[in-house]
Amino acid sequence: MLFLLLALLFSAVLALVLKYLNTGSPYGVYFVNYITCALLAFATLETKTLYNGDITPCWLGGITGLIYLASLSANGYSIHKNGAILSSVFTRLGVLVPILLSVTLFGERPTFLQGVGVALAVTAAVMMNGLPRKTAGAAENKVYLLPLLLTLLLNGTADAMSKVFNQLGRRQDDGLFMFYIFLFAGAATLVLLGREHRPLTRRDLFFGVLAGVPNFLSSRLLLAALAELPAFFVYPCYSVGVILVISAASFFLFRERLNGRQMGAAGMILGALVLLNL
Repeated sequence: MLFLLLALLFSAVLALVLKYLNTGSPYGVYFVNYITCALLAFATLETKTLYNGDITPCWLGGITGLIYLASLSANGYSIHKNGAILSSVFTRLGVLVPILLSVTLFGERPTFLQGVGVALAVTAAVMMNGLPRKTAGAAENKVYLLPLLLTLLLNGTADAMSKVFNQLGRRQDDGLFMFYIFLFAGAATLVLLGREHRPLTRRDLFFGVLAGVPNFLSSRLLLAALAELPAFFVYPCYSVGVILVISAASFFLFRERLNGRQMGAAGMILGALVLLNL
């Protein structure tokens, strides 16, 4: 449980860094972020080797790294087509992917009350973001479904890959798996950065490192939490727990207040956490 609590705390720190990052192109920050994560992952390896007798961390980490970047790109495209609010809702719904995967493929079985807790957590996450208000023109109301579905599936799949490695890989290779995730994600981001012909700036370096440290810690601790707790418990708690921490931090640090709907969602999150622990 301690791993899960620390994972959501560091994930909230990462979200706050990215929330208040204003930049025209994010790829410079993403690249430095991923390279920082890769260096931290390598530094924490007990045996400083890129192959430990099993190729699973390499190929599965490589696929996961590419999915990481694809999910970011899909989210950016969806925001461009559908707006930030609706895209954020579908990003939150991505938590359904690892939950369904753990139940259907890995035989995890939540109790009835825990199932209610999962549904309540997902509903609360959607309520916290809200839905876009309708406007007068039909063109403005048009919803582009494909970007939204890609956002849901890719974000959910990126989260689910930690559970997949938890089932297929060895625990002593957790750090190596993390290393290859961020190495491949960084390499793919470098390609996109090169296409823009934009050099790295000091701002990219600063925010990249600032995001990379909590990003690595949250990812590594989430993997450790999945080794101890069932995925149908970890993922909803992780998702809504991050929301609660961000909301509290935004209030105390930036004096951002929750509206009535968000207060109701926060209450639902607390109820969901109680049910998930039964």
